[in-house]
Amino acid sequence: MATALALSYFKVFQMPGGGSVSFSCLPLFLLAARHGLHRGVACCGLYGLLLLINSPTILHPIQFLMDYPLAYASIGVSGAVLWNTPLKAVTATTAANFIRLHFHVIAGAVYFSANSNTAKQALIASYAYNLSHLLPEIIISAIFAFFLIKNQKRLCERQR
Repeated sequence: MATALALSYFKVFQMPGGGSVSFSCLPLFLLAARHGLHRGVACCGLYGLLLLINSPTILHPIQFLMDYPLAYASIGVSGAVLWNTPLKAVTATTAANFIRLHFHVIAGAVYFSANSNTAKQALIASYAYNLSHLLPEIIISAIFAFFLIKNQKRLCERQR
């Protein structure tokens, strides 16, 4: 988690209203792959809370829960699958990132709906905003998982 927190300071780009593209989730995916679902979800959720030290953006209690502990805990879901083939590793990271995307979208919809938007407008705005920075992270994570399992399979072996 320390590596993930350190990597969170190095951003490829930062969105004006929060969110960024960075490599901070890569160590979290490796942690989940090595330690499984329960430890992965717990540690990744804790990481989400640690991000509040780095760059807190709290606009609403629901947004806080969705953007920090729940969104990052969803990265740990990638530990539900044994990463023994590139396809499984890529599928696990992509599925976990899409779950994370939806937590961020719900948080964004809460934010956008405060501006007198309809629920549909708030969801569309939130999807557009969140996809702009999470889609590159989804791609980066999938590439990372593919090359990691292809070249360093022992790093992904489940630890007891």
